[in-house]
Amino acid sequence: MATAMLFGGLFSSKKVVIKRMHQPMDVAYEKGEAFARVNEIREALGMNTLESNDALAKAAQAHADYLVQNRAHEHNEIRGLPGFTGLHPVDRAIHAGYASRMVLENLSTQNYDAESSVSGLFSAIYHRFTFLDEGIDEIGVGVAQDKTNTKNSAFVYDMGNSEINRLCRMKAFSGSGKFVYGVCGDKKHPLPYSRFLKAQNAMKWLNPKIVVYPYDGQKEVPPAFYAEIPDPLPDFDVSGFPVSISFNDYFFKHITLRSFRLFEVGGKEVAYKRVLSKESDPNRRFSGLQFALFPLNRLKYDTSYRAEVIYVHHGREITKTWTFHTHKPQEKLLRITALDTKVDLQRGKGYQLYFVPRNGHDVLKDVMFPDDVDVSFSDNNTLRVRVYAKKSGDFSIRSGQRTLKVHVVDSAQK
Repeated sequence: MATAMLFGGLFSSKKVVIKRMHQPMDVAYEKGEAFARVNEIREALGMNTLESNDALAKAAQAHADYLVQNRAHEHNEIRGLPGFTGLHPVDRAIHAGYASRMVLENLSTQNYDAESSVSGLFSAIYHRFTFLDEGIDEIGVGVAQDKTNTKNSAFVYDMGNSEINRLCRMKAFSGSGKFVYGVCGDKKHPLPYSRFLKAQNAMKWLNPKIVVYPYDGQKEVPPAFYAEIPDPLPDFDVSGFPVSISFNDYFFKHITLRSFRLFEVGGKEVAYKRVLSKESDPNRRFSGLQFALFPLNRLKYDTSYRAEVIYVHHGREITKTWTFHTHKPQEKLLRITALDTKVDLQRGKGYQLYFVPRNGHDVLKDVMFPDDVDVSFSDNNTLRVRVYAKKSGDFSIRSGQRTLKVHVVDSAQK
């Protein structure tokens, strides 16, 4: 029996390694889905939705093409490589015809559809805060994929403020008063400070005073967080999904956080946690109005949680609470806790095999299994497994020190 493998690795020549490839995606469709999904989340939060901007879309698409062409994963481009249009996101936006230098960018690589891209970026705290910026109102989305190696893909999202972009397109302002420089493509182009400030705040005053994520009542929240560049939890490879709160700086200049807690609804507090703030963020990317709670163990599947934040504003102590519910697997979920154990799987039925992390570094790598068994990753600790072939008998799934012996049961035996 041949052996298949997920995500690479080194094996002896006696084994047959099969790379499982996804079908090439419909790039135009996924681009539209990514745009819609970002707006769907912002709308659920009561935020303004983002309009499409042609110049930002051109810049985002150029960078997506560059990333795929050069098998790269970074925001910055390297001059001289194929597809180079600018070192930084703002350079690429200016090159594409955007007038303002105030450009935000998110990107993800190695995604097979828009949902996995957007979901992954919202699980990554720095990228989440970028999508939830209160001052943006336009976006351009770029998507690219290597059709011969479908894992090599890129989604790029460039965002800006339309009013500032409009001011930068106007004839240079003159006269007396206070001016701002360095905002437009031409850094010497002056903007009246009062009009620049008004443009900055044009969207902020329309947006909620406080934004939380997951939002109140949200369902299908992923239970885990794995990695981000830069990494907010550099000493963990797997943890729970981060819960965040941000205060709109149009309404708040300063707040004092008293506590940030998470509870299972009807159960215990999630006590093993880390709360990040401007002072404790290891990468110094949080503002003084952004906070995140990281459960240091994965959250449970199909479970309701209640977040509670107590803060002080203008001397008044205020409590904010909200709830959300984690992902409910569609297939039967089996929790695997031992390194070496056995399970019964019914032929033709789908399962989610959740290998419970033993510590903050325990993720599945180099998964080996028979090539006539359908195996894919749900996340880096959970496999989706289905046995189709009638000839398939008992088999094993191996990853690192883990061995799961599977006894295949026909429906008639059940």
